[in-house]
Amino acid sequence: MYRKFSLEDEKLEDFKKGDLVVRFLKFEAPFRSDTEVHKKVNDMYIVYSGKAKVLLSKNYSGGKEIEIDEIRGCEISNPEIIDLKSGDVLLIHAGTAHQLIVEEGVLRQVIIKLHEK
Repeated sequence: MYRKFSLEDEKLEDFKKGDLVVRFLKFEAPFRSDTEVHKKVNDMYIVYSGKAKVLLSKNYSGGKEIEIDEIRGCEISNPEIIDLKSGDVLLIHAGTAHQLIVEEGVLRQVIIKLHEK
């Protein structure tokens, strides 16, 4: 079958089926996410409104494993800074430390979680 989503719907709920997770998120400035690393999950960010920065690095230290293969609160070393705007898609590979920063306005994005096999 199929599942249709409308990005104009303000009350979209996250969707999960098997290993597929689709999240519909809205962040208002100022916003800074926790740093995180998913050791076996890739994140695909699809920005449909607003802009943000994402800090990315394979080099990190510390943090706490909140569940198996999921680390939060790590220190990112020598991050690459990626600017995102409406229409951009960013694939964050498993094992990459990342942090989302919204400095102005409102960011609306879809995050698709893609599990590695």
